[in-house]
Amino acid sequence: MVQNVGISYNPINKTNFRKKLSNNSSNPISFGYKLPQTQNTNSISPLNTQLSSYDSIKYIYLFNFLKDVPKNENSFGLTPKQQLDLLLKNGKLLSKKSNDSSSILDNLYDIATKPRAKGLDSKKVISNTLDVIVNPRIVTQTFGDIPQKEIDNILSQLDNNDPIKKNPKLMDVQASGTCAAASNEVNLADKYPAEFARWVSKLSSDSEKLYLNVNIDAISSNKLEAIEILNLLGAKREGSFGFDKWKIHIPIDKGAILRAKVQNDNWDFGERNIADVLIQSAIMQLGSQNTYNSLTDERGGEFNSSSQGLIEVEKTFVESLIKNKEITSLVYQRLDDEQNLVGYNCSFDKIEKHIKDTIDSGDDVILGYVLTNETSGNTKDEHYNPMIDGKPNKVINGHEITIVDYKVDNNNKTKFVCVDTDDNNPNFVECSAEWLLPKIHHAGYPARIVEKDVDEIMKNLLQ
Repeated sequence: MVQNVGISYNPINKTNFRKKLSNNSSNPISFGYKLPQTQNTNSISPLNTQLSSYDSIKYIYLFNFLKDVPKNENSFGLTPKQQLDLLLKNGKLLSKKSNDSSSILDNLYDIATKPRAKGLDSKKVISNTLDVIVNPRIVTQTFGDIPQKEIDNILSQLDNNDPIKKNPKLMDVQASGTCAAASNEVNLADKYPAEFARWVSKLSSDSEKLYLNVNIDAISSNKLEAIEILNLLGAKREGSFGFDKWKIHIPIDKGAILRAKVQNDNWDFGERNIADVLIQSAIMQLGSQNTYNSLTDERGGEFNSSSQGLIEVEKTFVESLIKNKEITSLVYQRLDDEQNLVGYNCSFDKIEKHIKDTIDSGDDVILGYVLTNETSGNTKDEHYNPMIDGKPNKVINGHEITIVDYKVDNNNKTKFVCVDTDDNNPNFVECSAEWLLPKIHHAGYPARIVEKDVDEIMKNLLQ
């Protein structure tokens, strides 16, 4: 019997959604490995570049506000003023492609002129936000160290019965489980930069309140089913009940602000910046039924027996809410009850087409891939014992990445251009289709892109 390891091909459309969640594997794949590194690439589409009178006031204010802020190692040699000018010239600054129709300029101005959460410097918040919007490839899931003075400050703010109080080493996160959240952050900054700026503005404010207006049909065409899914996954509705739209509150835990303050004062190159901390924490909360602890990088919740990361159902739910459109998640691999890779639900050519069609439509593809004992190189170790260490096809690790583009060479060979938030390198990476396609466990797409193949893949999945 093939097990779906807690991952369904499209939980957003299935009436047996509750059953799928309740049947999650007791050992779900933990999605965090690394891909090879290569050159960077980027493309920007021109939008509106004309400042209105009111926008001019905001722009001039920000330009002067940022005049003394230096460039940093994440800025690729640009000062915040230069980044602001670049975003104006390439049309992104005035784009209103956000949940409340606010622009990057509007949200940066709010950060500059409205109070921030205690311990956050508005200039640093803006600088970090600009860094990620201009170069989404710098997004990382690396937590970084906490200086002793910051540890003491955090401990002083915790309840006496908090486990961290007794064991501060719980905050020493060496390998974070936020790859799915970080990949969603990459997509948010890359394709929805105004919304990215809005998230940072709201989450870093002294009220720390972020709301999403979500179309019910972005979750499911069956409205009652959509409402059940929203309730099952812990969406916090605000205001009156509606069958067409929900206003959802996305909370962050106290630890997110404490983590952000650490980075505000002690950021080192290669670590998450303030924007990374806040957005990844919010996405983890949204996906984990509001159980995430930013200090320990651990979560609870009903559907994932692992204490870290998000399973595919949760990742797809978050992606649908962020994009406010229906995302279909296709599971390509078949795993047995012991998490051995035993087959595929469609051809590699078809997987490649799904990815290319989505990129061509103007979207990114967030996917989860896995490594087995064999593909990780474990079986080549002289000490490897299949009776003790597992079979060659045993899944041992998983990771979420974001494909932002692809290239086809003269020999008709495809390379995917990706952002890997766990490679300790602020550049794009390229990996061949030949290397990546057999390793892809699942990937999320706009529903209309893959609707023709859903039934076939689901049929194979359940064999």
